[in-house]
Amino acid sequence: MGKKLYGADGTALETAVRGPGDRPAAPVVPRPRAARLAVSTVFFVTGAAFATWAARVPAVQDRLDLSAGQLAIALAGLSSGAFLGLPVVGGLVARYGSRTVLCAGMAGYLAALAALAFVPGLAALTVVLALFACGNTAVDVAMNTQGVLVERAYGRPVLGGFHAMFSLGGIVGAGAGALVAWAGVGTGPHFAVTAVVLCAVAGVAVTALVPEPRRTAASGDRSGPLLALPGPGLWIPGLIAFCALMGEGVVNDWGAVYLHEVADAAVGAAGAGFAVFSAGMVIGRLSADRVRPRVGTTGFLLGCAVVAGAGALVPIVSPTVPAGLFGYGLLGLGLAAVVPVVFSHAADLRPDRPGPSIAAVSAVGYVGFLAGPPVIGFVAESTDLRVAMLVLPALMAVLAVLATRLRRA
Repeated sequence: MGKKLYGADGTALETAVRGPGDRPAAPVVPRPRAARLAVSTVFFVTGAAFATWAARVPAVQDRLDLSAGQLAIALAGLSSGAFLGLPVVGGLVARYGSRTVLCAGMAGYLAALAALAFVPGLAALTVVLALFACGNTAVDVAMNTQGVLVERAYGRPVLGGFHAMFSLGGIVGAGAGALVAWAGVGTGPHFAVTAVVLCAVAGVAVTALVPEPRRTAASGDRSGPLLALPGPGLWIPGLIAFCALMGEGVVNDWGAVYLHEVADAAVGAAGAGFAVFSAGMVIGRLSADRVRPRVGTTGFLLGCAVVAGAGALVPIVSPTVPAGLFGYGLLGLGLAAVVPVVFSHAADLRPDRPGPSIAAVSAVGYVGFLAGPPVIGFVAESTDLRVAMLVLPALMAVLAVLATRLRRA
């Protein structure tokens, strides 16, 4: 049984016959390099936009005169909006196509970024952050779906490189935020100008994105479920993402605290821990696409678990600043490509519906991202922070076991 494939201009190109395992042939893309550059640009823009907000959180807090507790309430809106939007976004991608959802999500995402500088109080900040997170979620699922389509067109892994562009965008966005804050520029002009510039860049990029076949993106097929929830074969990739994202969340929120309180690092050195972790993430994502084909998905994930587990153990065994920085670099290197790899694997399990699969895996993984920091806090309160951080190597051990249970695409 054949099915039509459509190129970047939306025209029918050829009829492809399904291969073994009911897996469709790779999509034919007339300009694969242009599509790859477009998706890379979208990843970069998404990372830069989020880092723009993250770098100016203290300025927004000061402008609204928020206490730490009030800021926590606002940030809960951010995480809740992201988590609650994931299942719905997957269904929308299945019904309307990733390019359509990406365009709508990017518009809402950047509009919310600009609005964050002008909210009048806590309630408005919480609502706009929830909308900001929903837009980010829509873009995240859609751009990963686009990444999978480009990866299939290339016939080799490229998704890790896309995620590296997200990290690079975050570095650029955070660096620019630090510079404008140092120059005394307010959040209003900073957020507004950034949103306009990034919108223009994204607007050019989306013209080269890959459309899904017309039966889902344009033919009016609305038979798919609106909610994308994990099904058979997706729980294992989801739990692997859970372990990886829980590890990321722990390092994000507790890494600097651990270096400061346990390793007696100065405040500046403690902050450098996250920078080293981020650098490890970028290196790992840039190299993942070359390493993974040589060792296979399971072997690659096992290697990631070993490297990340070793990185998690080093600061615990030797609670010093050099050991901590070295360990965080290894941890970032090991965790870097776990999520893009399981996204690619999940999309291959259901090749006709990659968006819902990615959204379902993301939803399970995001639970870990949210749960990790409170778990560490609870265990540290009962024992101490050094003992609590043993959760990280334990997670990596679980990840290694789960990697051996992955169902073949």
